Amino acid sequence: MCSINDCNFDGNDDKVLKNTKDLSTDAIICRKCKCKNVDVLLVGQSGYCNVCFLNVINHKFRAALGKSKIIRHGDSILVDHSGELNSTVLLHLIKAGMSESTHKKLIFKTTVLYIHDDIMTKKTHEERVLLECKIAKEVKDLGFNGYAVSISQVLNKEDALDVRPIDQEINNENDSQLQLILTNLLDDTSRMDLVDQLRRKLLLSAARILNCNKIFVADSAIDIATKVLGDICLGRGAQLSTQANFCDARCEDIKILKPMRDFTQQELIYYSEYHKINFVKLKEPNMSTVTSIQALAHNFTMGLESQFSGTVSTVFRTADKISSKGDMQQNIEDNCVLCDTRLDFTSSDDKVTAIRAIEVSRLVSSKHIDAKAPLGNEENGKSNCFDSRPNNECCNGNTKCECRDSKKKQVTMKDVWRYLCYSCRLIFRNSELSSTLPSSLLFAVQQRVALKNMREEINDFLL
Repeated sequence: MCSINDCNFDGNDDKVLKNTKDLSTDAIICRKCKCKNVDVLLVGQSGYCNVCFLNVINHKFRAALGKSKIIRHGDSILVDHSGELNSTVLLHLIKAGMSESTHKKLIFKTTVLYIHDDIMTKKTHEERVLLECKIAKEVKDLGFNGYAVSISQVLNKEDALDVRPIDQEINNENDSQLQLILTNLLDDTSRMDLVDQLRRKLLLSAARILNCNKIFVADSAIDIATKVLGDICLGRGAQLSTQANFCDARCEDIKILKPMRDFTQQELIYYSEYHKINFVKLKEPNMSTVTSIQALAHNFTMGLESQFSGTVSTVFRTADKISSKGDMQQNIEDNCVLCDTRLDFTSSDDKVTAIRAIEVSRLVSSKHIDAKAPLGNEENGKSNCFDSRPNNECCNGNTKCECRDSKKKQVTMKDVWRYLCYSCRLIFRNSELSSTLPSSLLFAVQQRVALKNMREEINDFLL
């Protein structure tokens, strides 16, 4: 075995000194142009001068859009802007790409949407209004058309969604109702998961109203890696590819794109410092106090990244290569009404799955006899019927309920669990569905049940 102390030199001192000099020179000379001093030193000893660093960042952003070949001439893009560092840098990169002096400038129409999702924070009304004014000023200074909406508007039907120009006051009429729904959930993990899913659905609905066919989100590499680890803990392992891929195509008419997924947090900070970009909102929630699985996954990822610089890249690039069987869906009824991913259980009794094993274990431990009962919080075979109106339990075994006169209005608890995937069921575990399930989801379940009943009625008449 060799040892440093036992190393013998053969007299080629000039060669050793030359190699040492080259290593020290690489640390102070730009690795790209080889002529200017290093101004930006990234993790892994990748040093660039300011000019080369900006060229690398712009090329990385444009390459992400170009390689996918998804963006077409004349596309209308809805940019999800939160006022944080990532989304502010994204707007700046789009603005730079649309400038006349830029070679091969971006040719799509850009609309900015701000979603007020600080529903569980203790901010005063004055603080919220001040934040909205700062974001409106930032969007206008960059020359974009901006709109704003409260996340509580997701409780309305899509045709009743109130999306207003960003300089107008946001409609907060449903905030108290959404706060009640989140308060009735079991823990912060379920609340954060539900808010994330509702935020995605609101983005899609707003894009349809604003006539946008694609959505840009500002998820960076650390954001994707954190969500990947968190989703694994939440039982969304089959959905990793949609989380890590450049294109999220769960919705057929609108695609969600991640043009900043290759950016590290250090690159974003250097870029904002060079251009003196002042973002108006800090990253929330505060991850210093671990009260949810998402916060724990964030702290775990950041801790590993501080010691091993390749952690984030390894996590999200590995997730990018993982996909479950049967991701392509031919029928919308095979997708979850909340997250729009493939339902990860089967109704066939001859197939043994992990979901079925969990279901049987729950039934055995709770001493239930009916092994075919759905995974949920039904008790002793009760079947509660819900109306599609918000938080209104239509009947509870009442034979005189009006909903029993029409199959189109009848939505039972069994129907609700049938159209939720395993991880979305966990959000509402040990909670009353009548007070925690948004009315928009009940309406979606009602439509699927009505469609199923109609197919059963006309099945005998089909050739």
